[in-house]
Amino acid sequence: AAGAAPPKIMVMGALGRAGSGAVALCEAAGITGDDLLKWDMAETAGGGPFDAIVDVDVFVNCIYLSKPIPPFVTLDMIESAAAPRLSVVCDVSCDTTNPHNPIPFANVNTTFDAPMTHVGSEARGVDIVTIDNLPSLLPREASSEFSDAMLPFMVAWAAAAEAGAQLPPEWAASAGQYVKHRALADIATAGESAA
Repeated sequence: AAGAAPPKIMVMGALGRAGSGAVALCEAAGITGDDLLKWDMAETAGGGPFDAIVDVDVFVNCIYLSKPIPPFVTLDMIESAAAPRLSVVCDVSCDTTNPHNPIPFANVNTTFDAPMTHVGSEARGVDIVTIDNLPSLLPREASSEFSDAMLPFMVAWAAAAEAGAQLPPEWAASAGQYVKHRALADIATAGESAA
């Protein structure tokens, strides 16, 4: 509504690829300053749970979970808080089946057709978004971002392979497919140039 205060949003993992994208989206929507909390490893180093999460309207989790960690927030924290503000959790990380999920109540996957589900009591619960492949919502952007990140490695590895260097095992396992598709792309490009 016009004149309404903006939501207060916390992005966990704000310095990573997904987190920086979430921050950019918030900023593009005019959510900045004290209304946008950008947390990353420095803010979470002491381990959770974190009461600050209950004091925002929207919590966006974008961490890469590589080892067991304490929960960031629990449903009990939300339901027992005197005045919880949190109403939406968007779990971009989507560790719903991981036993070390830092958002233990985000334990089911939602879909593009039904992106939210409510957990907890009607009065004190939260809506969660746990779409397992959220980047595919923006396939062109996700593909371009991934391609841009991978291309320099692929070019370097192809040059190294041609020079006889030993390749990283991941690349060596798929090098044949890359060479095959690269040759097909070269043929297609040559055909387009001739036309």
